[in-house]
Amino acid sequence: MEKFSLTDIRKKNYADVYHFIYQEKRISKQQIANALQMSLPTVTQHLTALSNDGLIEKNGLIASNIGRKAAAYRIKPTAKIAVGVEILTSRITIVILDLYGQVISRTTQPLLFAQDDAYFSSLAQIIHHQLEACQIQPEQVLGVDIGMQGLVSENGHEMLYGKILDCTGLTVDRFETHLHYPCRFVHDAECAAALELWNSPDLTDALYLSLGSHLGGAVISDGKIKTGRTGRTGTFEHMTLVEGGKTCYCGKQGCMECYCSASSLLEEDETLDQFFSALRQNSASHRARWTEYLNWLAMALNNLHMVLDSWIILGGHIAPFLTENDLEQLFSLIQERTAFPENENFLRLGVQEKDVVAIGAAIPFIQEYLASI
Repeated sequence: MEKFSLTDIRKKNYADVYHFIYQEKRISKQQIANALQMSLPTVTQHLTALSNDGLIEKNGLIASNIGRKAAAYRIKPTAKIAVGVEILTSRITIVILDLYGQVISRTTQPLLFAQDDAYFSSLAQIIHHQLEACQIQPEQVLGVDIGMQGLVSENGHEMLYGKILDCTGLTVDRFETHLHYPCRFVHDAECAAALELWNSPDLTDALYLSLGSHLGGAVISDGKIKTGRTGRTGTFEHMTLVEGGKTCYCGKQGCMECYCSASSLLEEDETLDQFFSALRQNSASHRARWTEYLNWLAMALNNLHMVLDSWIILGGHIAPFLTENDLEQLFSLIQERTAFPENENFLRLGVQEKDVVAIGAAIPFIQEYLASI
């Protein structure tokens, strides 16, 4: 039988009180005692400790049916913060999240990617200025997670494959030298999938497909993102869709990237806003392109659904433009192709929020911190 020391019990009670306040958002001492079946002196002891550690604070009063109003407690959402960064070829997006995963600051700025000190210094300066503007002290910062287009090592310290940004072999210490905070790389599609899990904690199994300028994917299994033996799980974009087809940036031919990414849908210098504006106005040429795109996407999604019979979540730059009719049309095309038709539409749209990659990048630092208490 496992034995617990008095210190172990105190640590557990300390954590239980913190997490209950976190969950309830705003709660009184008596409500904590009732819910956790602790004595009021014990709850008071841990509230004092949490307050002294700077993790909780009083927040007004809560009405009571008996006697005077009770003091309300809440966690300090900015006791710790996490920074999420999305790096693209010509711009960066930076967000600062509090412990509830809420964005307290965001910025998108042009910055041409280059593997030199000038780039890393410029990025660090932007992050430092953003933290200063939010009056964030260095001890509040959990770390900086960086969403990248490419495959990342298991520990997040190296880019194993970065063909789009030409950054294969880049190590995270190039950033840490200028930032002075813990930094990690995260595959951009996994960032978006992490945000899905954060917003839908009951989600257990799903395939996430990011229909961005470049295609990306992630596999969610048992409520976790699977990276695989060599970190390549979810790289749907390089599955062969057409033998001998269009040439992909990876150097192979016929990849899903060439037929299902946003770039494959658009003509040169055309934006998604322009395309979908013309499409919704029933432009014949745009309708023809859209139909062709949906047919390729249906073929790809049917193949993926055969591997993992689960929800398929569609995210990325195209997702905000998709309507219920688009999803129904796409599902009908899958049904025409599949060997196993079914009644329930297993397609759903991902989180419709700006900067999902940058936000999702920062989520792991918050999760790790909460789990450490």
